[in-house]
Amino acid sequence: MALQINNDDASFDALFHNNPNPMWIVEVDTLKFREVNNAAVQHYGYSRSEFINEITLANIRPDYEQQDMLELIRRIKHKQTVKKELTHVKKDGTVIYVNLTSYTVDYYGAHCRMVIIHDVTEQKVKDIKLTEAVNRINETLESITDGFITLDRTFRVTYWNKEATRILSTSKEKILHKQLWQVHPYYLKSEVFRQLHYSLKHKDTAKFEEFIPQLNKWICFTIYPGSEGLAVYFQDMTQQKRGEEELNKKNESLNQIAYINSHLIRKPLANILGIINSMDEIEHNECIGQSLKMLERSALELDHIIKDINNMAELKSNN
Repeated sequence: MALQINNDDASFDALFHNNPNPMWIVEVDTLKFREVNNAAVQHYGYSRSEFINEITLANIRPDYEQQDMLELIRRIKHKQTVKKELTHVKKDGTVIYVNLTSYTVDYYGAHCRMVIIHDVTEQKVKDIKLTEAVNRINETLESITDGFITLDRTFRVTYWNKEATRILSTSKEKILHKQLWQVHPYYLKSEVFRQLHYSLKHKDTAKFEEFIPQLNKWICFTIYPGSEGLAVYFQDMTQQKRGEEELNKKNESLNQIAYINSHLIRKPLANILGIINSMDEIEHNECIGQSLKMLERSALELDHIIKDINNMAELKSNN
């Protein structure tokens, strides 16, 4: 049964007009204001006369919410109490956010709703700004080329970006709110497990590289401790490591070439030069002398070539 209000209801008049929160009574079928209190007049900027004689409920709702308003009114015609968060517009065009509570009332025989307004704009704006900031952070974390995850103090995953999914081959849906080693037991014997516990216990940053056989990847981890748990950045270093291995193999080959040149080739060459020098002391005809000189020049030329090869091999090895 709807609350009935008439001229004889002195208690209603006192509670309604002296309430510090904006209040009004609106006729359901026409959306006309039948009564407003002083708090509504002050808060919305309309005079009591403007509320009752010039505007309707539609004037304090944004244009883009008019249809939603009509659908809401149709749904609540037979409901006793409604609590809703809505957007309102003041006389000067200021948009505010309100928590609304409305009751069905019989106001001098008319089917109406009595409405109490709580302005929550300040908190709503803070929430919107916080949400926007969180969204910007999430967008940044999702766009970076590093894997990034956060863990609470029990090592349960609280955030997992898409690069973490790619590098560690585990989806967010599978790992979120779980420990790494719950999903993949091989982490229990890894350096990751040890370093996570160390960083959380000692509040110390940790950076290390580890080869994870199950992923066939080298990964560089950096762990940052915080009051709520741990933040972990990581990069796939596999290609870099393979490049280093290839370079090491090439350097080993170059060193081997230098060793062969220095010890296995230059030694017999030095013997040849020694023999040529000793033959200079032996008498021989002009033809043999010229042949020895040509052999000496060829041996010396080969010696210079071997030295150049050694220098180039040493230079490439250092680079």
